[in-house]
Amino acid sequence: MLEYLIRGDVPPERTVYMAIDDIKSLPLERLRDINNIVVAFGNDKSSDAMAQRVLELLPQSQIKKSKASDWNQLLIVYGRQLRQQQRQEDDELSL
Repeated sequence: MLEYLIRGDVPPERTVYMAIDDIKSLPLERLRDINNIVVAFGNDKSSDAMAQRVLELLPQSQIKKSKASDWNQLLIVYGRQLRQQQRQEDDELSL
C-alpha cells in the first residue's frame, strides 16, 4: 500500500496482505481497480456474512474459507504436521 500511495498506481504484479476487523476498514476506493483479489475468512456464520458483504462491495474478489475453524487454527495444525514430519525424518537419519 505504501508504494501505491507514493507512485499513485498499482504495479502490474503485486501481492498485498491486509487484515481488517471491520468491513469499514477496507480501502474500497483503492481496491475497486484491482482485478484479482482473494479474501480469506474463517469458517463460521459471522465470517460468511462478512464474506457476502465483501463480494457485494468488491464483486471481482474471490472468497477462500478456512478448512479449520479459522486460519490461525489451520496454521497451528500445519505447524504440528511439519514438526512431526521433521522428527520422523530425523529418526530415519539416526538409524
